[in-house]
Amino acid sequence: MRVQFTRRVANPRFSARPGQIVDLPEAEALTRIAAGHCTAVDTPTQRRPAAPARQRQAPQDSPLEKLTVPQLQEYADERDISLPDGGRKADLVQAIQDAEAARVASE
Repeated sequence: MRVQFTRRVANPRFSARPGQIVDLPEAEALTRIAAGHCTAVDTPTQRRPAAPARQRQAPQDSPLEKLTVPQLQEYADERDISLPDGGRKADLVQAIQDAEAARVASE
C-alpha cells in the first residue's frame, strides 16, 4: 500500500521524511496511518469487512492510547475531528475512535 508520510519517522530499520511516498506492506501501512505518521495514497487491494465498533476498539492495543494529549489533538485537527473542550485523554481517544468508526460506516 502506498502512503505519504506527514512527519519524520526514523528507527534502525526504516526512515522517511515528510512528503515522502513509500510502498509499505498493508498491515504496516494501516498501523502507521492509525498512528498518524502518514496518509494513504491509494486504497488497499483487498478491503476487509468492517468489524462492529465494539470489537474494533481495544484500548490497551490502540495506537491512539500511546499518544499524548497534544498528539491526540494534532491527530484530530489533521482529520477534522472535533474534540470535547478540556476532555481527558480517554475522552479524546473515544471521540476520535467514534468519529473514525462513523467515517468508515459512511463509506
